[in-house]
Amino acid sequence: MAGAAREAAHRAGDRRREAIASNNLGIALRKAGRVAEAVEAHGKALHIHEEFDDWYGVGQALHNLARTHETARRPDDVRACLLRAADAFTRANAPTEAAQSRAWAAELG
Repeated sequence: MAGAAREAAHRAGDRRREAIASNNLGIALRKAGRVAEAVEAHGKALHIHEEFDDWYGVGQALHNLARTHETARRPDDVRACLLRAADAFTRANAPTEAAQSRAWAAELG
């Protein structure tokens, strides 16, 4: 379903919806154990959100990418994504999300 939504948004030229659908697709792929594809989907979402300086979307994509790296047992990548997410959330004036990302990163060392 998320794949179809992403494709429809892409065909319509709606980049913002394509980013949201890509992020949702990444979540679904991670839950299905398809980690490499999930990383790709979150990367696509991240790239699009960055195009629009949508810092909250950037933070969400990075947070979800961190979860995917956690599934793949890549703690260094998890931490790097979380610190980038915290910065993005700070730029988006989302202090709660920034603090949560920093706290999770701190737990990793």
